[in-house]
Amino acid sequence: MILITGPTGKVGQALIDALLAKGAAFKALARSDASAKALEAKGVAVVRGELSDLASALKGIDTLFLLSSSADPYAAEAPAVAAAQAADVKKVVKLSAYGAHADAANPFFRGHARVERLLEESGLAWTSLRPSFFMQNWVIYNAAAIQAGQPVYANAGTGRMGSIDVRDIADVAVAALTEGGHEGRIYDLSGPESLSQGEVAAKLAKLLSRDVAYVPVPDEAAYQAMLGMGMPADYTWALVTLNQAVRRGLADFTTQNVQLVTGHAPRAFDTFLSENLAAFQA
Repeated sequence: MILITGPTGKVGQALIDALLAKGAAFKALARSDASAKALEAKGVAVVRGELSDLASALKGIDTLFLLSSSADPYAAEAPAVAAAQAADVKKVVKLSAYGAHADAANPFFRGHARVERLLEESGLAWTSLRPSFFMQNWVIYNAAAIQAGQPVYANAGTGRMGSIDVRDIADVAVAALTEGGHEGRIYDLSGPESLSQGEVAAKLAKLLSRDVAYVPVPDEAAYQAMLGMGMPADYTWALVTLNQAVRRGLADFTTQNVQLVTGHAPRAFDTFLSENLAAFQA
């Protein structure tokens, strides 16, 4: 039996859909009544709990999908790794991030690297998924501005990213969760092309038949703007340093790992934008 943590986020929802389509046996960890009701409405078996206290949720579980949205992945996920060891879980598939490294400037990357090291030393079988930026972020973070005819602002400069559709991440996760042969592997995951924010904006402008502007901004401006929107300082710092990494070229890569693991090519950004065009239309 598989336990899915983080089932209501972008990757989590795509993974739930993929596991349901496959007919796999799994449960989802729900932190709130609202999440539990939404999952149960889809026919998902739900257990209530927190990553910080998984002991009861792990009863009868042999495979864990480990996902958190915390600004500090280590603080959020280290207790879950310890609980998996204590519960005799056999395998953990972790959602990490491209650039995970103990010496990274970005706190997300450092935290993910620390959890990966915990898993390596835990005695558990493990697989780590390191995706690039999500294509879906364009809908979540930019759709409202584009609908209003406003520019997209970011401190990413002209740096390119091998952005990936979360459905492709989910397909790789399903393989790692339900098949053998993935243990001890780290999968760097990307879409088929590496694009700058400006290049994505140009693709979207062509589909919408109107201008879509991307405006690169300095780090300080981005930092102060996000603070002004009410974002916590630590989370804001993490986002600013993510885009600093993009400017340095750390996200400018593509891999064939989606194809190698799943047997199908990763979805292109053109496909994603076409499927989600209504989200950007006024």
